[in-house]
Amino acid sequence: MYRLIILILLFLVFSGLFPCKGDDLGNSYVVYVVQNRWHTGLVFRVDDLNADIWQEAESFTDRRWVDIGWGDERFYQADGSPVHLAARAVLWPTSSVLQVFPFSNPLRLAYGENARILRIPVNESQLTALMQYVADSYLRNKEGKAQPSSVYGESRHFFRATRKYHLFRTCNTWVVNGFKEAGLPVRSFCVLNANQLFRRLSKIPGAEFE
Repeated sequence: MYRLIILILLFLVFSGLFPCKGDDLGNSYVVYVVQNRWHTGLVFRVDDLNADIWQEAESFTDRRWVDIGWGDERFYQADGSPVHLAARAVLWPTSSVLQVFPFSNPLRLAYGENARILRIPVNESQLTALMQYVADSYLRNKEGKAQPSSVYGESRHFFRATRKYHLFRTCNTWVVNGFKEAGLPVRSFCVLNANQLFRRLSKIPGAEFE
């Protein structure tokens, strides 16, 4: 009888029905999607990041979280919400930036009560793909280094990014495409605003609002 139980357990392990510790099928990591006013971005736990994949991650290992957002280079960095820059950003393709903002406060304290925060479980391969997606979003120089944005003077938190920003490619598009490329079950077509984004992402198994 004891031998039969052992054989059954071994069968379950190797058939994938009873995942081993560290099995890539287990969603042992979490990525957050946060909307704060105009912008939506990704929030990673710094301890989960791999600097071999995303080299810039080694510069903020003293913090708990890092917020990554993608947007129009001028509007994203401007004080307030200038209407003329908003119009410029959506009416024709403009240069883009990544915002990279590490911090340590609890998420709700950092973003406030009005922010939308969606918790999405991911496995190791999905997390790796998301890190690669972020790393590939930097517009790098010939040496492969990130280039700080300089439209308002050289910035510590904004870096030149790949692809142009326009009405049909927004921060929400950038976020959903990241999850799509990472292999999560989400439709990325025609996601233009935050409401569309959160409706799609909230359907991912295990996703829940904070």
